[in-house]
Amino acid sequence: MATSGKAKNKATISEKFASYYGNVKSLLLGNDLTGRRQTCEENPFSTERETQLTGFKRDKEEGHLKPVSVDLCRHGNRLAHRTAEYEVPNLILRRGQIFDLHIEFQREFVKASDSITLKFVTGSRPTQSRGSVVAVNQVDKVQDGVWGFQIVSAKDKSVSLRVSSDSDAIVGRYELFIDTIHRAGEDAEKWRHKHPDDIFLIFNPWHSGDTVYLPGEPERTEFVLNETGRIWLGAVEKYFVRPWNYGQFEYVCLIAAISILDRSELADRARGNPALVTRTICRAINYTESNGGVIQASWSGKYDDAVAPFAWTGSPSILEEFLKKRKGVKYGQCWTMAAVTTTLLRALGIPSRCVTCYRAVHDSDYSGAVNTHWSQDLRPKTDMDDAIWNFHVWNEAWLSRFDLPEGYGGWQALDPTPMDCSEGVVTCGPSPVMAILKGDLYLGFETKYLFAELHGGRVHWQVDADGNMEPFMGGRSVGGAISTKCVGTISRDDLTYKYKYLEGSKEEAQVLEKAGKLCYRKAPVLKRVAREDVIFTLEGGPEKGGDIRAILRAKNSGTEGRIVDVYMAALSTFYTGVTATEVKKVVTSLVIEPKTDTTTVLEIKCADFIEQKPTDSHVTSYVMAKVRETGQRYATVQTYTLDRPHLDIKTEGRAVTGQNFTVVVRVTNTLSVPLTNGTISVDGPGLVRATGIKLKHPVEPGEEVRETITLTARRPGVKEIIAVFYCRQICNVAAVAEIDFVKDEKN
Repeated sequence: MATSGKAKNKATISEKFASYYGNVKSLLLGNDLTGRRQTCEENPFSTERETQLTGFKRDKEEGHLKPVSVDLCRHGNRLAHRTAEYEVPNLILRRGQIFDLHIEFQREFVKASDSITLKFVTGSRPTQSRGSVVAVNQVDKVQDGVWGFQIVSAKDKSVSLRVSSDSDAIVGRYELFIDTIHRAGEDAEKWRHKHPDDIFLIFNPWHSGDTVYLPGEPERTEFVLNETGRIWLGAVEKYFVRPWNYGQFEYVCLIAAISILDRSELADRARGNPALVTRTICRAINYTESNGGVIQASWSGKYDDAVAPFAWTGSPSILEEFLKKRKGVKYGQCWTMAAVTTTLLRALGIPSRCVTCYRAVHDSDYSGAVNTHWSQDLRPKTDMDDAIWNFHVWNEAWLSRFDLPEGYGGWQALDPTPMDCSEGVVTCGPSPVMAILKGDLYLGFETKYLFAELHGGRVHWQVDADGNMEPFMGGRSVGGAISTKCVGTISRDDLTYKYKYLEGSKEEAQVLEKAGKLCYRKAPVLKRVAREDVIFTLEGGPEKGGDIRAILRAKNSGTEGRIVDVYMAALSTFYTGVTATEVKKVVTSLVIEPKTDTTTVLEIKCADFIEQKPTDSHVTSYVMAKVRETGQRYATVQTYTLDRPHLDIKTEGRAVTGQNFTVVVRVTNTLSVPLTNGTISVDGPGLVRATGIKLKHPVEPGEEVRETITLTARRPGVKEIIAVFYCRQICNVAAVAEIDFVKDEKN
């Protein structure tokens, strides 16, 4: 490949990198760096005056060994390095792995008098002392995982090289310089050739010397190469799956990942450490006014000024908008932020996945209980409550942890969602899952916050008119049904036992005791009454068509009659546990004879609440009861997830890249109310993204609506096509179909 043939690609990509953030130092440190930093031009290694080395003599120009063309062997190298799917056209290599180069010189290469040195240059101020200029010299035999090159063949003017990089090399965008020396007697005639194309070096889960090495080809295929996935949402009693287009090979994803690392000013050598790279990516996801970030989070239910969190179908569209506007994209929530984090990590070659924890305690460092408050008249005081989320999604990344004691490598948890913690933490992780399991909260980054999400524990308090509080009851266990996608299938993999020991076990008690000491935990002493002879249970839930029926059953196990005051209310709540509006309530008193039971029913028709709640909220029942004679109290909070309308997507199973093809999406309304303002979006890896299709008419109960959508694919291969439907009443309705894209042989 001639060096001049790709100059346009080099300029385009480099110009985009330069324009995304402008002056990085000014953004991070302020405009005036005098006296704080040594002033230096950006990338002095690449300046014109450095292109021709000292010793150049025009009267001996014929002696110089000058490259005429350099072939980076893109196709073969990208196939061998499993980077052929990347839409960025440049050479993309996985570190520690051998690759090939071919050089054509202007004259014959003479082994006895000519020598070659390759210099790979990265960073804004590259120097050999910082490890960001790597001088690669000739060796007898090249080895995996060690910088060096071997001359495979040298015939006339052509030289073929086999090159390898270090298994811990800096990850990022490199420039390639080829230095040649011709020795004629005492003179040394030197020449430096700069290749016009950037080279990308990323992590290598296939290389045993890389800290992200992941044994098992099915696992590497799933957590590095798979472009689509499943994220578990809903509630532990009724969860549902949201398909997602990670699309890590699309053009914007690698560009965004490298740009984020550039903007972070992570030190050059630190960019070879996956623990620091994952932490940097995690921190960059959350948008703040002071630090910027990729996604602006919102749980308000009001998204008219931008894109609602549930309207996104994949990471590439979010990253494309981020790079275009250079500011936080509106809007996202924990699961979209975790999905984009997975995309960026996979784009850099780090094995990663989304993990969902149900009934997750948030914004807690495990120093105290998670509190729910009730008034003297048994009503919830939700404005005082701590957060227990119906579900919370974070990430795991696979890497060795040589900075920690042996045994704490493997899956590391990290949480990119905004946190409002006692120590002001705005990012979280990577924390070894093994450390979370064992309660070793001093290992890793922010391990105690992730531990608290699984072990916080709810306590119910009753508050009097003067603000005095009395703890009277513990809540249900938190942090359960930890879920991710199984390797090679679309089924759910339960990771709970990886994070916490069996509830009530000896191991769990030991871990909680250790963690409590490390966090100076203070747990309130519950106020017990002498006699607790009424047994309360909450039953029921969503029914067919979207109606909700909650039943409080009270059984008097004693020998005396009891009068029980009951408060039951249904409130619309976001999955974060924050309440929105009250839908319906029942306030009553029950007379229960000895050895009998009775019930109180809270029944809500779908039509009575569906329009009152924000689209992405749930319905939660708040129930409290008090026995007048004994003072016994009971309280519980239960969230209900409605069945989703049915969505189906059909394809013909085969399509040609670059040519239009159609899919048929079918929506069936299984609720008892019309679905209004409906929108269908379709997405998938390598698809030319289409705008969402708005349905012209409401979908009546029991009605089926079909839409035909035209799409175009850019890349061949078997891909998943994801359809998403949302409307005023409900969201996160999704379906998936598989289609085989074949290459257009005419082009």
